Amino acid sequence: MIVGCLNVGSNANLMADPFYQGKRLTFMVDYSAGGPTDIECRLYIRHLRRHLPGKPTLVVRNRPGAGGVLAMNWLYERARRDGTVAGCQTASPMYMEWYVGDPQSVGLRANMAEIIPVMFTPVVSVGVVRKVLPPGIEIKQPEDILKAKGWIAGGFREDSTKDLKFRTLLDLVGADYKYATGYPGAADLLAAFMRREVDYVDGSSPFYMTRVKPVVVDGGQAYPIWYDSWVNISEMEPAYKSEDFVKKLTGKQPSGPLWQLFQISRAYRMILFPPGVPQQAVEALRAAFRSLGSDPQFLAEYQKIVGVQANFLTKQQDLRDALAPLEGVTPEVRELRFKYTAQKR
Repeated sequence: MIVGCLNVGSNANLMADPFYQGKRLTFMVDYSAGGPTDIECRLYIRHLRRHLPGKPTLVVRNRPGAGGVLAMNWLYERARRDGTVAGCQTASPMYMEWYVGDPQSVGLRANMAEIIPVMFTPVVSVGVVRKVLPPGIEIKQPEDILKAKGWIAGGFREDSTKDLKFRTLLDLVGADYKYATGYPGAADLLAAFMRREVDYVDGSSPFYMTRVKPVVVDGGQAYPIWYDSWVNISEMEPAYKSEDFVKKLTGKQPSGPLWQLFQISRAYRMILFPPGVPQQAVEALRAAFRSLGSDPQFLAEYQKIVGVQANFLTKQQDLRDALAPLEGVTPEVRELRFKYTAQKR
C-alpha cells in the first residue's frame, strides 16, 4: 500500500510540473520592430502566458535581414533545441524558396522540411497607392490606377512572396508601374512612401490597421486598392478583395499562370521550432495557441489590431494542408516564378 501511494504521489508530481514551468521562452521575429510581423507577434505574447501552463517568462527578439533568411538560418543552425526558443515569423518566403525556388541563391541554409510547424495563421495583405499618381491622376476608386503611368511600387526583394503577390496582381490588371525593391521591412517602406520615394506600399492587416490607415489613408495621402483574405473585411474598404480586384479591373475572372503564382505566394504568420525540439514543447505551445484562440480579451484586441477574427491552425493535418500547394507545385509554375523574378523593370 505504501508503494502504491508513493507511485500515485510521483505521478501527481509529474502531472503538476508543466514543461515550461520556471523556463524562459524566447520568440525570434524575422523582421524589424514596428513592422506587421513584429506587431502581431507581440500581440500574441501579451496574452499567451495566461494559456501556457507553468507561466514561463516570454521574451521577443528581432533578427531582421535578407527578407527573413537571416532569422531562419539562425533558428535552424543556432537556436537551442530544448523548446525554449521559437520563431515567430512570416516564413512563407522560406518555404517558397525551399519547395519552388533556389535556396542557395538567397543564402537559405535551413532545411525547411525539418523545421517544426507549431501554428500558422493566414496573413491578410492590404495594398495602398498614393492618392494622386502620375501624371496627376486622382484615385477615387481602385480602377483609377489604370489611368496612371509610371508610378513606383516598393518592395522587399524580387523573389519574396510579398513582392510576388503585388507584382502578379498589378500585372494581371495591366497596371503601368515601376518597381523599386530592397527595403528591409514594412516600416521602412512606409517611411519611403512618406518621403515620396515610392507611390505604393502594402503590408499585412495589423500594419495597415495600426500604421498605414491612421497615418496616410485617414490623412488623405493614400487610397487602399486591394486586400487578400479568406473573408470579406469591411475595414479594408474601399479596397477590393483580390479576386474582385482582378475581375473589376479586367472584366474577367482571375486565372492563368500569374494567378497561380499569386495564390502560392499567399503568406502565413508562423510559430516554428527548430528540428529536434521535445514533442512536449510542441504540444504545450500548440495547446496554448488553441486556448488563446478562445480568449475573449485576446480576440477583442486581435480584431481591433489585425482587422479579422483569429484563425489559428494547430492540427498537424491543417499545417500539412497549408504547405501542400508549395510541395505540389508544377514544373510550369516553378519555371514561371524563376523567369518572373528574374525580370527587371
